[in-house]
Amino acid sequence: MVNKKDDNQTEKAILEAADKVFTQKGFAAARMEDIAQEAGINRALLHYYFRSKDKMFELIFQQRVTIFFSGLGQIMQSEKPLFEKIQAIVEHEITVLLAHPYLPIFVLQELNQNPHRMLAIAENAGAHPSLLLKKFSVEMRAEIKAGTIRQTDPAQLFMSIMGMAIYPFVARPVVKIILEKDDAGFESVMSQRKKEITDFIIHALKP
Repeated sequence: MVNKKDDNQTEKAILEAADKVFTQKGFAAARMEDIAQEAGINRALLHYYFRSKDKMFELIFQQRVTIFFSGLGQIMQSEKPLFEKIQAIVEHEITVLLAHPYLPIFVLQELNQNPHRMLAIAENAGAHPSLLLKKFSVEMRAEIKAGTIRQTDPAQLFMSIMGMAIYPFVARPVVKIILEKDDAGFESVMSQRKKEITDFIIHALKP
C-alpha cells in the first residue's frame, strides 16, 4: 500500500521536475522520459501518477496562473500609492514570467479556447479583472482630481502596463533575434525592463 505522504511528495517532485523541463525545453519539445529523468524516477512510476504530459502541464499551468493572479490581486487591492502600485505590478508580472517563460503563450491559447475557465481561475485567486480595474480607476481619478497625474483613461493605462510587460515574452523568439540575445541576455534585458517600464509610465502620467 502506498503511503499517502510519500505519494504526495512524489507527485510534487514530478510536477516540479515537469515545470523545470517545460521551462527549459518548452511544452512541445518536452518528453515524458525527460521529466522522469529530471524527477529521478522511471517512466513506469511516472505513468502511474500521470498518463500524459498534458495532465501535468494542466496542473502546473493552473498553479502558476493562480500565483500570477493572486499576486496581482494583492497589489491592486493594496493601499499603496499609485506610482508604487504601478511599480509593484510591473515587478510582479516580469518576475513571474521570467520564472515561467512558457506561461504567456499558454495563457493566450487558454483565453482563446476557454476564456471562462481563465476568468474562474482569476476569481478564485481573488483577482476578478473587472473589480480590480474599478478600484484602479477610482484611485486614478482621485490622483487626477488632486492634480498629481494628467487626465488618463484607467483602462488604457492598465492595458499599456500589461502589454509592455507581457508582450516581449510572447514575442520572445523574435525579440531575441532583433536584440541579438541568447536566453541569458533576454532575461537580463527583461530584468532591466522592470525599471524602464515603471519610469516610462510614471513620466507619461506626470502633468
